[in-house]
Amino acid sequence: MPEIIEIDFLRQEINSQLIGKTVADSFLNKEKASNVSRNEFAGILRGKSIIGARRKGKVLILDFTGNISIIVHFLLTGYMRLSSAFDISKLQAGIIFSDGNCLCIGGLMGNAFVRLIKTSEVFLDRNLKVQGVDALSPDFTLQVLEKIILLNPKKFIKQALTDQHLIAGIGNAYSDEILFKAKILPTRRCGTLSNYEEKALYESIFLVFEEARAYGGESELSFVHLNGEKGHFNEHFKVHKRQFQKCNDCDSLISSTKIDGRKTYFCSLCQK
Repeated sequence: MPEIIEIDFLRQEINSQLIGKTVADSFLNKEKASNVSRNEFAGILRGKSIIGARRKGKVLILDFTGNISIIVHFLLTGYMRLSSAFDISKLQAGIIFSDGNCLCIGGLMGNAFVRLIKTSEVFLDRNLKVQGVDALSPDFTLQVLEKIILLNPKKFIKQALTDQHLIAGIGNAYSDEILFKAKILPTRRCGTLSNYEEKALYESIFLVFEEARAYGGESELSFVHLNGEKGHFNEHFKVHKRQFQKCNDCDSLISSTKIDGRKTYFCSLCQK
């Protein structure tokens, strides 16, 4: 599942490669994933130019001339890539530029979406309005994390990290890695964390983000960069999806449990 780092890579790549590109045509094959019809999708975007890309949590925002934006949530298996060789029938949506390249969107399942909205109303959209503080925003300070923990004493810390209403951008894989680095069990209640552990957790979030960037993000499922290249962070996971494998730090076996229906991985010896 593309999480905050993967979506931020796409944001940066769009801003460096596509600004000023004009839309020659566009298509929407999966109307259920959008708030407009396929005809509206094509008609509204035709002739518009990309002026920038933004992000909130795991949602990518593409801004076009004419006060039009697209917001995209890839959920588990969605992807986006730029290609001159594409098969429209195998994609769910796409934007074809005047140079012949297509910004292809595929793999959308479940509640993933590609929504058209006025640029001036982007953050009024129900999918963005309910999101908490962005995990890469300067607003996400240690004090903010401490307040989130204080106000949710009965939540498992894993729940707090992955609740998009509290912190936008951290998902299942990254939360496992963050908690391992912080040496905190995912089943700990927020109210049991010490000030020292809260600081360690905060620092671990950004250490994991830094490591993820160094490896180009994670392509555990279908995420690719715009050029089709995969990220390799998932090849360096310490605990996520490593059940019954040896912990790299202590040689005990990685365990798992379910929290809110999500399989969660941890080392019962390293994490307390």
